Amino acid sequence: MKKIFISYCTKNKELAEAFIEFLQLGMGIAKQDIFCTAYLEMLETGGNFSEKIRQQLQNCEAFVSLITEEYLKSAFCLVEMGAAWGQNKRFFPLVTVPFERLNHTPFQGMQMRLLDSIEALSAVYDEFHTHGILESYQTAEFHKRAVEFQRKLRNLESGEGILEKDHEGYYKAVIEGVRNLQNDQYRCYKIKGHIAEPPDRMGAESDWLFYWTGAFADLQVGDYVKFKTTKSKVNTFSDIGRARNIYPDELWKVD
Repeated sequence: MKKIFISYCTKNKELAEAFIEFLQLGMGIAKQDIFCTAYLEMLETGGNFSEKIRQQLQNCEAFVSLITEEYLKSAFCLVEMGAAWGQNKRFFPLVTVPFERLNHTPFQGMQMRLLDSIEALSAVYDEFHTHGILESYQTAEFHKRAVEFQRKLRNLESGEGILEKDHEGYYKAVIEGVRNLQNDQYRCYKIKGHIAEPPDRMGAESDWLFYWTGAFADLQVGDYVKFKTTKSKVNTFSDIGRARNIYPDELWKVD
C-alpha cells in the first residue's frame, strides 16, 4: 500500500518531480510509499489507468495535491480531489496560486499550505508525524532540502529554466531544437533552459548537447533526456549568438 498519493496536473510534471525528490530526500519518505503518475513504472502497459488510480486513492493514507493554475483548470485533477475528499482521506492541499484564486472553487474554505513557504512545509512535515505517516525526524536534512526545493520552485515559476542536478548528479531537460551540421560526424541539440553549474562558468544565450554521432541516441524535438557532464564550452555563432556546447559523459532518453 502506498502511504501518499500525489495529485498534480501533467503540465506541471517538473514541479511534481521536484516535490517528490524533496519528499524522499528531505522528509525521508521511501519511493515505494509514494504513488504518483510521474513514475511511469507505476502504471502497467495495457493496464486500466483509471482503475489503478481509484485503487491507490482508496488505499492511501494521505492525499497531497499540488494546486497550480493548471490544476484548477483540469477536470481530471478536480475529480481526484473530490474522490479523496469523499473518502475522507487526510488531505494536504499545497498551493502556488493566490488564495483569492480559490474563491468559488471546491477548495474555498479549506486550510491551505503554501508550497513556496518553508514554514508551511515544516507544518506539513509535523502533521505527517502527528498522523503516523512518518515516524522519525531528520530536521537538519529537511531544512537543507527545503531550501533546495524552494530554489527549484522559484526557477520553475520565473520561467528562467535553470536546470538543477538531481541527487544522482543528472540534469534533466527537454530537447527544444535540432541543429543541422554540415559534418554528420556530430549531433547537436538545443535543450530547454540552462544547466545550473556549467563547467565553463560562463554566460550563454542557449545550451546545446554536442556529441559524436553514435556516442548516444539520436534525438528529436520533444524528447526528454537526462545527462551528466564535466565539460562545456561557450562559442559565438553568427546565427544563434553565444551558445554553450555541453559534452555529455552520460546521456539517456527518459520515457
